[in-house]
Amino acid sequence: MSDRVEGSDGDKGTRALDPVVLGKLRQLNQPGEPDLVEEVLALFVADAQERIVVLAAAAAAHNPEGLQRAAHALKGGAANVGAHRLQNLCRELEEMGRAGETAGATARIAAIGEEFARIKAEIAQLL
Repeated sequence: MSDRVEGSDGDKGTRALDPVVLGKLRQLNQPGEPDLVEEVLALFVADAQERIVVLAAAAAAHNPEGLQRAAHALKGGAANVGAHRLQNLCRELEEMGRAGETAGATARIAAIGEEFARIKAEIAQLL
């Protein structure tokens, strides 16, 4: 597997979160209840921060199974909030782990961290 990070070129100008996905979440809001989008995004940020730490630890320990599990979980969270680029980066890392590979994981985790920073900035503007 190469060290090239898929989806990293030319994506900087696009939105980090899919407005269609966020719109569908907003449709689930109930009158008089807390904003579901705010709750989901807050939970996503907290969980993603932890998952990225776990990814880095798994890469440092050359633990492909840990890498696969954490990447899979983060990929699911990214899908739930419409963070498609993050979802794709996690898919690559998950596939690496499933293949028993950890070489190149650090570069992918760095790209995940950069994309997560972009997501957090967009969330801050939304909320």
